Amino acid sequence: MKRNWERKHIADICEKASSNIALNKLEGVDGDYPVYGASGFVQNVDFYQRDTEYIGIVKDGSGVGRVNTYPAYSSLLGTMQYILPKDGYLLSFVSYALKSLNLASFASGAAIPHIYFKDYSKCQISVPPLEEQSRIVAELDLLTGIIDKQNAQLKELDNLAQVIFYDMFGDPIENPKGWEVKNIGDIADVKIGPFGSLLHASDYVNGGHPVINPVHLKAGKIVAEDDFTVNDDMYAQMMSYVLHKNDIVFGRRGDIGRCALVTQEQDGYLCGTGSLFVRFNIQVQPLFSIATLMHKSITDFLLKKAKGATMLNINCGIVEEVPFILPPLALQQSFAEKIQSIEKQKETIRASIADTQKLLDYTMDKYFG
Repeated sequence: MKRNWERKHIADICEKASSNIALNKLEGVDGDYPVYGASGFVQNVDFYQRDTEYIGIVKDGSGVGRVNTYPAYSSLLGTMQYILPKDGYLLSFVSYALKSLNLASFASGAAIPHIYFKDYSKCQISVPPLEEQSRIVAELDLLTGIIDKQNAQLKELDNLAQVIFYDMFGDPIENPKGWEVKNIGDIADVKIGPFGSLLHASDYVNGGHPVINPVHLKAGKIVAEDDFTVNDDMYAQMMSYVLHKNDIVFGRRGDIGRCALVTQEQDGYLCGTGSLFVRFNIQVQPLFSIATLMHKSITDFLLKKAKGATMLNINCGIVEEVPFILPPLALQQSFAEKIQSIEKQKETIRASIADTQKLLDYTMDKYFG
């Protein structure tokens, strides 16, 4: 350990507070002070929690263990807990220290994971003098700032893609340009994934044939996981659920409208229990088809048709009713070329983010590992 550094328990350098806001208290409330939850900003209210910055931690549910810093005159929902650094410890330094602990690893609970301050407060970290804390924070802030700017560039490129689609084709539901329209069921085959009686949790193995569930559909792309695969015998029983290049996979429950395009590399993956897929039987440019089906107006259409009281879900019949515009193929191809150019820019940015993240991880490990 470096000179003048000390080993400290988290409980020695910060304390937990718990005056969080219940969601039902926000009904009909409006004001000047923001409230944050696990997914970010919720709404403004007419009361606030603290008059200085503080650290918020997602204490249960989705994103458990996520650490963030929140501004003065703001509040947190009951799914969050906030942490206050003690005198002599910089808020940003403590925030980085908490992130280094991977608080999600302290979660317990089968149905809804949750963490307790009493568990991770016993962890120790090395703490330097205040001046050194400030220098470390500046170094880490520089790297995280670069990553934030790069992520902002990705969002700008996504927005550009949406603008290009709207300029070329208009809203696919309102169809202001008067394109030919067909229901999905008239131009594609729609098939739901296997029922739970065919594919059980116990059937999953590591390193087999990937099975695509809603969790694997991210921003129009499929991100498979090694733990969600099946062996050759199970694969042979599920041949009718095999995905092919240019199919579009939908999550059929939960986050309605989530979908992704099957690429050449993913040809042969399996549609999972929580998914369904669309296979066009006419010529449609794949990048145009996924951009159309990811459009907000299509998602809104699906939400209006979705069934279920506790969890919304869609089925083949609902997807077959989706109206699909059919501009000339040459125009679809022109759109695809523009999108491909944008995707190349995004790949360059993602590679840069990965490199910066490696440097950030190394630096975090150097100070908190």
